[in-house]
Amino acid sequence: MASDQFVIDGIAHPYNFSEENLNGRFGRIFNDILYAFHPLINPPETVLSKDEWQHDWQNDEFMETMFLESDTDLVCVHSTPIYDAYHDGLVSIEKGADLKRRYPDRTIWYATADVLQGEKALESLEYQVTELGADGIKLYPAQYYRGRTRYWKMDDYTVAFPVFELAQELGIKNIAVHKAQPIGPVATDALRVDDIGHAAGAFPDLNFQIVHAGFMFLDECKFLLLNYPNVYATLESTILFCQFDREKFVRVLGDLLLYGGPDKLIYSSAATVVHPQYLLEDFAEFQMPEDFQVPLTDEVRAKILAENFARLHDIDIEARKSKISDDEFAQKRNGNGLREPWSTLRGRAVTA
Repeated sequence: MASDQFVIDGIAHPYNFSEENLNGRFGRIFNDILYAFHPLINPPETVLSKDEWQHDWQNDEFMETMFLESDTDLVCVHSTPIYDAYHDGLVSIEKGADLKRRYPDRTIWYATADVLQGEKALESLEYQVTELGADGIKLYPAQYYRGRTRYWKMDDYTVAFPVFELAQELGIKNIAVHKAQPIGPVATDALRVDDIGHAAGAFPDLNFQIVHAGFMFLDECKFLLLNYPNVYATLESTILFCQFDREKFVRVLGDLLLYGGPDKLIYSSAATVVHPQYLLEDFAEFQMPEDFQVPLTDEVRAKILAENFARLHDIDIEARKSKISDDEFAQKRNGNGLREPWSTLRGRAVTA
């Protein structure tokens, strides 16, 4: 990766994994599954203990980890409505709104709501956009409820379409939906991607991001990218294969690039499950086979790492570079270099 490469993290989270936030049995299952990935995607000598990891990330800790411990320049924070597992939804609306208010030049924020609540959800989304400054909407289609999975589809005229219509009214262009990665005992059917085509066709002025694209249902994902100009692949979780299963990552990234093209892929780290710097370094070193039809050139990496997301949100990268070049994070990073990974969380903010 070029040293001056601008990096926009398409999805990262100041999670609340604390014991106090767990909502019953499903919260414990959710935590256990996500922590199981942690040793696979972080160097052994830096792996957080379970006690360290089960943490309520404060916004200041999160921002210092993203911008003082990694080469990330801009982050998109998704609030999440996982109330069946976490009392605050896992990434609260309040955290997202606070980051957007305090760090508008460093933060893009996606609002959220439990859309099965109908009018109440629409009112919440409207408030988050008009009063709190949300830039997009994050949707989560599945809930664990008394041993069963409750879910809705993106082509549901009574549940989903009112959200998309509201987005248009509010001037929101970007909708991200969790797909292709079941966590815990939720039915896989809830995470299929087929319904996205119906939404994309009915709302051509909206951009639909398949979050975790290719983690499952790779064939369906790649044809959605091919057939719908307003469908994009957000690589949260999927990109982690470049750390612990490179052969699979060659297949997944290869298909998404070949069918969707380099303009359709969005880098996202899934921090703070993984440390963002480790992932950036691994992706920078990753190479596709020499005979692959779409070479992973520096130009293609630049599109994935920043340019595609910037285009969706009308962000002028050069102007944004200038705006943040002397902010508090730039001053500390330029003066001291990057801190050691996880040093902020561990209370040892030391330079690497």
